[in-house]
Amino acid sequence: MFDQYVLGVSESEQELEGIEAVGGATLALAGQAGQTLEIFTRDLDPRLYDTPGFADACARLACNGRRARIRILLMDDNPVVRHGHRLVELSRRLSSFVHIRLVHEDYRHCTHAYLVADGRGYCYREQGDRYQAVINFNDVLRARELVDEFDEVWEHSRPSAELRRLHL
Repeated sequence: MFDQYVLGVSESEQELEGIEAVGGATLALAGQAGQTLEIFTRDLDPRLYDTPGFADACARLACNGRRARIRILLMDDNPVVRHGHRLVELSRRLSSFVHIRLVHEDYRHCTHAYLVADGRGYCYREQGDRYQAVINFNDVLRARELVDEFDEVWEHSRPSAELRRLHL
């Protein structure tokens, strides 16, 4: 479905609805990322991010070189602690490249969710619990706005003690 979209080239904004469309977009963005992924999510939505394809795309990115970086901001770590998650396991195996932080309380009012690939492409959901999204594979300005917000929240957030505890 997203074979014709190229990260850093395809500039058209598309509205998506449904898990298959949104999942396909996030997988396509992650699969084409060459250096960075930022994921802002309530609970690391397993229908999007706990799939073998998405985990493989993240593993390939993380092994892509020293400059590779995957950062995840998670609002609620309870579901991940209870049920496990492929990206948590990946963060344990590739801890220099995959980082997860728990969103500081000051930012827990946010209802949106998004993924940004290489600071160029994004999949943005106004309501993070719904599968309605806007995607663009080459909108540097909007992607930069999202990464700037992500960086601000990241600086005030901390690693999850619960996710670290599972590793010990």
